[in-house]
Amino acid sequence: MFRVCLACDETDVERLVAELGELGAEGFHEASTVDPGVCLEVFFSPHAFEALPDDWAVLVSQWGGTLQGVPAEIADRNWNAEWEASITPIHVAPFHVRASWHDGPIPGDAIDIIIDPKMSFGTGYHETTRLMLRALAKLVATGDRVVDAGTGTGILGIAALRIGAASCFAFDFDALCVVNARENAVLNGVEDTFVVAEGDERVLPDEMFDVVLANINREALLAMIPSLLARLSPGGLLGLSGLLVSDKSAVRAALPSTSIYEDTEGEWWTVWIRNETGDH
Repeated sequence: MFRVCLACDETDVERLVAELGELGAEGFHEASTVDPGVCLEVFFSPHAFEALPDDWAVLVSQWGGTLQGVPAEIADRNWNAEWEASITPIHVAPFHVRASWHDGPIPGDAIDIIIDPKMSFGTGYHETTRLMLRALAKLVATGDRVVDAGTGTGILGIAALRIGAASCFAFDFDALCVVNARENAVLNGVEDTFVVAEGDERVLPDEMFDVVLANINREALLAMIPSLLARLSPGGLLGLSGLLVSDKSAVRAALPSTSIYEDTEGEWWTVWIRNETGDH
């Protein structure tokens, strides 16, 4: 087994995991924080490491990572067992988020959400996901038709369905995320109302939705906002996350109306607006 250490901004972790997974990486671990981001450990089998393209370090830099030191060969370990042990249940009111291998008691009247993350983003551990879960619990209404843009594990769309949304159309450009989100929909019993497509916002059906959720990153969101608003019903809600507090000015300038809801956790920020072109 070979270990590669990369310094990157937290907002680039998701892309690095997706791209390096395509190059054969078999495991990832956010080992520590570095100024100003995190240290991402990436693990390759000897065969996958030998098969890396000659310019792989250049590709990594294009995806937001900086190689730290030199790749090191390490003793084999049971990475799956260690990874599973690191994924512990988390409570984000009113949701109790857990993996399928955790079957302990659910606290009180919490809504049980089962997420097996594999290599997708969205377990409830990241601040941006928690911000969205807390917001949608307050703002998504029974019967809403929901979009989950950049769905990752599917956690946000699944949570919306579990609190009463009528349907969710989700999409992600990563084929692995699409498969993972569909599997998680089955684990939560919402596969009949949760549709997942591979691609970007161009795969959205030609219909209108009551709520659009997008937890991605600033640049992707700024590019996507017009397309998402075009599919939002009058009075509908657009909820954005994956944003830093320092992104507020740029994002607010791109939005057509003032926020109806904002929240922060640490350096992260979520903002929700209402489509004011008509009545809901």
